[in-house]
Amino acid sequence: MSHENLGLVRDYYEAWNRAGLEGAQAFWTRDFEWHDAPEMPDGAVYKGVDAVLAHFADLEGVMGTMRVEVLELEPAGDEVVATLRVRIDGVSSGLPIEGPIFEVISLDKGRVARIRLFLTASGALQAAGLSE
Repeated sequence: MSHENLGLVRDYYEAWNRAGLEGAQAFWTRDFEWHDAPEMPDGAVYKGVDAVLAHFADLEGVMGTMRVEVLELEPAGDEVVATLRVRIDGVSSGLPIEGPIFEVISLDKGRVARIRLFLTASGALQAAGLSE
């Protein structure tokens, strides 16, 4: 199962890079949740596809378009810990951004049910029940 989960997560990020939110949304469950990183000011949890889409539309309006490079995927039961390099073009803000982020992706019946964003590897590993 974990090999299938890793493939699904890799396909998810490829769809994101190819078609943005529309591509990613095709992988989400109907009750998909997005959790901002705990360290983020004004960080929140967005529940349901409509809420997540609105959140990302707001972010894209401020920061610009995001591309994701998968650096490492680690299985953790029904979850996958992803180490990613994110590139945000900064067209809207004038400030391009590039750097690592970490996500814990929860899967349910071959779909992405929840993504929790972390700014540190240790935070993501701890959330997934793995040690660093």
